[in-house]
Amino acid sequence: YQKVARLGAGASSSDPLAASSTDPEIKNLALSDIDFKLSELKTIADQLAALRVKKVQDICQLDAIAEVAPANARAIWEVRRGNGSDWLFEQMILAVSLRLQDNLDLQRRLDECHKIESYPRSESDLAAILSQAGGDNIFPWANDDKWRIISRAVIKDEPVINLVSKKLGLEPRLMVSVLIVEQLRLYHTQRELFEKFFKPLEVLASANKMAWGVMAIKEATAIDIERNLKDGKSAFYLGSEYEHVLDFQTSDQNAERYERLTGNDHYYSYLYGGLLIRQVIQQWAIKGYDIRRRPEIISTIFNLGLSKSKPKDDPLVGGSELTIGSANYTFGSLAHEFYYSGLLPEFSYEQ
Repeated sequence: YQKVARLGAGASSSDPLAASSTDPEIKNLALSDIDFKLSELKTIADQLAALRVKKVQDICQLDAIAEVAPANARAIWEVRRGNGSDWLFEQMILAVSLRLQDNLDLQRRLDECHKIESYPRSESDLAAILSQAGGDNIFPWANDDKWRIISRAVIKDEPVINLVSKKLGLEPRLMVSVLIVEQLRLYHTQRELFEKFFKPLEVLASANKMAWGVMAIKEATAIDIERNLKDGKSAFYLGSEYEHVLDFQTSDQNAERYERLTGNDHYYSYLYGGLLIRQVIQQWAIKGYDIRRRPEIISTIFNLGLSKSKPKDDPLVGGSELTIGSANYTFGSLAHEFYYSGLLPEFSYEQ
C-alpha cells in the first residue's frame, strides 16, 4: 500500500511509472497489480464507511429507547461496550422492541434509524446521557422483590455455575436463562414459602414432588440424560469424554440420583441441567442447526422435555404459560427476555 501511495503521489499522467523508476520494486510492479491494490483499498474504505453508518444507526436506536426505557438502554449500552457483536446488539434491541410493540412511535423511530446515515447526537453525548439513566426496567418481572431475591441468590451460586459451564463447554448465561425462569415460576407460585423462607434467607427455591432441585429436573428426564451419555447411537450423544460424568458411586441409583438433585450445593442440579442443554444443542447441530444462541428454543425444549425436541427450520417458542405480575409469558419467551436483558452482567455473553 505504501508503494502504491508513493507511486500515485509522484507519477505523471503520461508515464505513471516514470517518477518511481529509481525504485526497482515499484518499477517492476505491474499496472494490473496496482489496480488490484487500489481495489482492495476501495473495499476497505467502503467497509469503514459502512461501519460508521452502523454506529450512527446504533446511536439512533439507543437514543430512541432511552426516551421510553432508560434503564434498558443503559443495560444495552454497557453490554455493547464490553461485547462488540452487532448480532447481540440487534437481539437486545429486539427484546425491548417486542416488549414495547404497542408503542407505535418507538417502532416508527427504530425503523427510521435503519435508514439514516447521519445523526445529531454523538457517541459521547449518548454515553453522558446513559450514565445517568435509571428508573424501572421495561421488563416487569425485574422490578419486584422476588427478582431482587432471585438475582442475589443466583450470584451466590456463580462459582458452581461457572464450574459446571466450563466442564461442559457451555455459556453460563444460557444455563442461567433457564434457571431464572424456573426460579421466577417457583417464587410466583409458592408465595407463602417465599415470604417465610426464601425471602429472609435469599436462597434459590428447590422444586419438589415431580421435579427436583433448582433447575426442576424430573426423574424421568434425569434418567434420559444419563442414558444419552452412554448411548453412542443416540442423537443426543456428546462423545466419549462425557460418558462417565454422571457415573454412580453406589448400587442404589434411585436414592443417589435424588440426593444429587436435591443437594444444597446445587452442583448436580446445574450439571444435569447443563447436560440437558448440551444434548439438545448437539441433536440440533447434527441436523445442521446452530441454536447455541437461541435461548428461547433451548428453554422451550428444556421445559417440554427431550421427546419434544424436533430440529427444524422454524421452531416455535413455547412451553408452560406463566403469569409474572400482570404480564403473561411462555417459558421460552421469558428466557429470551432475561437472556437479552443485560441483567446479571456477572454472567456475560460469549464474545
